[in-house]
Amino acid sequence: MQREQVKLAAELLIQRRLSNQLTARLDKVLRPETVEQALAIQQQLINQMPDTVGGWKTALPISDSGMNDLPVVAPIFSNTVYDRSPCPIHLDEGVCKIEPEIAFRFQHDLPARNKAYSDQEITEALSGAHLSLELIQNRYLQSEEAGFLEHLADCLFNQGLYIGPEISLDQAFSASHIDLTLTRFPDASDTNSPAIEVLAGIHPNQYPQLPLFWLVIFLSQRGIDIKAGQYVITSSYAGVIEVSADQEFSLEYGDLGSVLLHFDLK
Repeated sequence: MQREQVKLAAELLIQRRLSNQLTARLDKVLRPETVEQALAIQQQLINQMPDTVGGWKTALPISDSGMNDLPVVAPIFSNTVYDRSPCPIHLDEGVCKIEPEIAFRFQHDLPARNKAYSDQEITEALSGAHLSLELIQNRYLQSEEAGFLEHLADCLFNQGLYIGPEISLDQAFSASHIDLTLTRFPDASDTNSPAIEVLAGIHPNQYPQLPLFWLVIFLSQRGIDIKAGQYVITSSYAGVIEVSADQEFSLEYGDLGSVLLHFDLK
């Protein structure tokens, strides 16, 4: 893939992101065929976005469609990080799609360097952790069958991040399982009782800090700094959860705390 093709692919992905337009797959010559091509488009997207990187989403590398050791890494842009209710969101298939996660926040920079950062160095750069919700959106038309590399180039379904209550690092580091309770509240004119759903939350990489440690080293090796104030989320405890746009809900993270929220459509 030539440099101009990388640039054009990034421009098209940015256009549809900013205009909230779902599109077909990019022309074949603009689709990444390797991890490096996908990451090149993603980096060009970062460079051209009228926004800064406010965080990252990650998980330990995965296998998909016969490919192994695929990196799960994507930027979260600063203007899409929220800590208030109502929280802005774009619908996906007519609903609000969220993933319950833990977000780590950095209080110190970790500049890119040749020597890998130790787990202790990464931990000491953190200010704490928060209960959080990743905001999910597939920007390809549902009829399209875009592959992992295409989604990697387009930031892996991320449309933003909601930051909830703070928890300690000790609590976060031991959170391999979280019993989640989702309560959907009826509106004022509805006489029905709240709908309650209990979910067995399990971190797919055992502990949420393990992808965090991997991410810092991966980015550093690629010459990318971690900046103070950035958040890192490291995979959902319960896949994708769907809620209605006009419905207030709460999500309890076991004894760690809870989020009370409703969404406001962008």
